[in-house]
Amino acid sequence: MSQAALPFRRYLCVVCGLIYDEAEGDPDGGLPPGTRYDDIPDDWVCPDCGVGKADFVLLEAAQEQGPMPGRPTASTAPRGLPQCPEQVIILGGGMAGWAAAEALRKRDPDCPIVLVTHCGADVYPKPQLSSAAARGRTPEALITATGAQQAARWNITLLSYTRVLEIDRRHQRLITPRGGLPYGRLVLALGGHQPRPALAGSAADSVLQVNHLADYRRLRERIDALSSARVLILGAGLIGCEFADDLSAAGHRITLVDQAAQPLSRLLPPPLATRLADALRHRRVALHTGSTLSELHHMDHVGCVEGANETLRATLSSGEEVTVDVVISALGLKANTRLARQAGLRIGSGIQVDDQLRTSDPAIFALGDCMEHRGKLTPYVQPLRAQAEVIGSVLAGQKACYSGHDSAIVIKTPCLPLAVYPPLTPGEWVAQGEANDTYIHYSGDTITGFSLAGTATSRVASLEARLTRKG
Repeated sequence: MSQAALPFRRYLCVVCGLIYDEAEGDPDGGLPPGTRYDDIPDDWVCPDCGVGKADFVLLEAAQEQGPMPGRPTASTAPRGLPQCPEQVIILGGGMAGWAAAEALRKRDPDCPIVLVTHCGADVYPKPQLSSAAARGRTPEALITATGAQQAARWNITLLSYTRVLEIDRRHQRLITPRGGLPYGRLVLALGGHQPRPALAGSAADSVLQVNHLADYRRLRERIDALSSARVLILGAGLIGCEFADDLSAAGHRITLVDQAAQPLSRLLPPPLATRLADALRHRRVALHTGSTLSELHHMDHVGCVEGANETLRATLSSGEEVTVDVVISALGLKANTRLARQAGLRIGSGIQVDDQLRTSDPAIFALGDCMEHRGKLTPYVQPLRAQAEVIGSVLAGQKACYSGHDSAIVIKTPCLPLAVYPPLTPGEWVAQGEANDTYIHYSGDTITGFSLAGTATSRVASLEARLTRKG
């Protein structure tokens, strides 16, 4: 039987637990769907932990042999998995996971805490990913502490490059390729992911998504290799506008595409959205509104040096074609809920929690981009910190309640500084003053939001104090 007629197989990384599925391939690593394991180049590495092809085993064979022996993957990872049945496990090594760990440790110096993550858990300010290029900061310069350093600082056991395959609620254990991990209480800080755009064309899999530091490294490697990269950004929401401003200020040529009539149309009153569009154009950002990206193709490049950046032809829904070097998708976030859903937890748009941030299982909590509170997602930094304080208090045996109150969003677009407190109730925007830089949202006689531009952003604190919105 020819290899093409054989069913696709799956291979397990014995270090971090990533599963390579031949049917899905690894498009970001240059392996299109359908790439057989035997055909993978020897220099290919695991997308999660960076080990080579030799550290993968056939998944079915691994399951028959039982759990794979664990390998230490960080200086803080013990040879055996910690087995204290009362330990608090935090699943996720991003801002939410570390914030929850710190909040609990401050309140309880003795509680055994284990942080489990599929990455290295380096600490960095995620919002600065969309403002570093113009300041000449490298991805490495954003790291304030390695995962090992942060774990040592807070006396936390870090299990980095460890993939969780299943949450066994009945036995209160996490199932990993390295064995089982018992928990007394579990905190889910699983984050979110960006949906991939549905595109036609030979280069559809070449679109970059920037949701964490590893993504940002890949982006900077691509654009820093060019004196002035041609970058198409799909989505003129918060992240898209911030990247457009930052990368254009760093000297790159930006095309910003969005289906809406104006950038940030869901957050800003129309006059300020128009001002932002003008400010971006002043930055020489080519703004294509009322449009989207339909097709993305590789262009024939005669004499192209192997390994050099590819040239891409982007076709917009308007029929216009744009030649670019890089395409970034900035189409928002969706909560990561797969593990929670498989475990039978209650799921809506995210993992549903109560005011103590407990899920439908009282031993499991959730915070950050993955969770839903009172029917809302909260993909911003300030709510995350408030959530971490509540979880830290509750886990330490103290009373605490998350109100779910919103806060102002500061938008990092130096071409036009903005801050907005988005209203959730119907009403109207009313301009204040002659500078047209302050808009107050009224629902009846009640202030329910505001939007500020330029120097008026200094009024954020005073206007927040006037809001009477109830949680």
